[in-house]
Amino acid sequence: MRKNKNPETIQALLSAVNAADSILLFPHIAPDGDALGSVLALAMLLKGMDKQVTAVLDGTVPRQLQFLPCWELFVSPDHARVDENTLAIAVDVSCSDRMGACEALYHAAKSHAVIDHHGTNVGFGEVNWIDATAPATAVLIYRLYRASETPISKDAALCLYTALSTDTGNFIYESVNAECFEMMEGLMEAGLELAEYSRLLFRTKEVTFVRLLSETLPTLRLLANGKIAGLQTSMEKIRRANADPNHVDGVVDYAIDLEDVCMAYYAHEKADGSIKFSLRSIAPYRVDQVAAQFGGGGHKQAAGCGMKLPIDQAVEKMEAAMTAALEAQRNG
Repeated sequence: MRKNKNPETIQALLSAVNAADSILLFPHIAPDGDALGSVLALAMLLKGMDKQVTAVLDGTVPRQLQFLPCWELFVSPDHARVDENTLAIAVDVSCSDRMGACEALYHAAKSHAVIDHHGTNVGFGEVNWIDATAPATAVLIYRLYRASETPISKDAALCLYTALSTDTGNFIYESVNAECFEMMEGLMEAGLELAEYSRLLFRTKEVTFVRLLSETLPTLRLLANGKIAGLQTSMEKIRRANADPNHVDGVVDYAIDLEDVCMAYYAHEKADGSIKFSLRSIAPYRVDQVAAQFGGGGHKQAAGCGMKLPIDQAVEKMEAAMTAALEAQRNG
């Protein structure tokens, strides 16, 4: 195993942890596997240091991730308390408003830290551990385990694997590097049951998801001579499939995985009538800048945003933005 990166920042974070009487951990809203897995693994580490730890979430843990050990630890901001000497740590949160209703609670703490791998993060804590070269925030949590010489439990290994594998598309994104596999070696040594959980994460599909897919695939649109693909699902179709927002995860893959496609979007209507977009691209093309045009963000090849427009109008705007981005990046 290579030496831990960011030793000075890691030491500053550990010093802040040691100085705190209680610690609050915050993932971003609509949390994914990296946010949830990283928070839970960090909570296990801090509890092992005899710290009082509370994980706070604006929203609920998605059903498909409720196999994670101790996922019930998450409480709503109404059930969390800031003490006189509380350290608040934002985990996998690219900017403070991505904590949603938890943002005020985060800022109310005495001291603040950020652990993240989004390159757009400007740092909103006193201790800011931001490493855009890390494929997932889980990599930073793993480094913290190693730096603190804390053994990784079987439960922590599962949380870290879920975080790393989901944020790297099951190890196929351009961000994957040698450190990912050094980390996987450590997780396997800790007892990770890889076959069981890789199937659960990447192969097992709910019947409802397949029904939603059957409603969505006929909407496929190809633009820019087949270089851009798009899918959309209206609220009417979501209801017809007896689905909910948790079932849309992964639909965008059916657009970006098409032959010759290098940029893709998936639009789905939410209960309030707004439209959520999931964007994907194949390197060197990027979609984070497209998402930013509509107040969203993310990574170069995986980003998201929303629009408060009827779905047809929202899709029209997204297609125009993606077409322009494709052309600009081709000529850039």
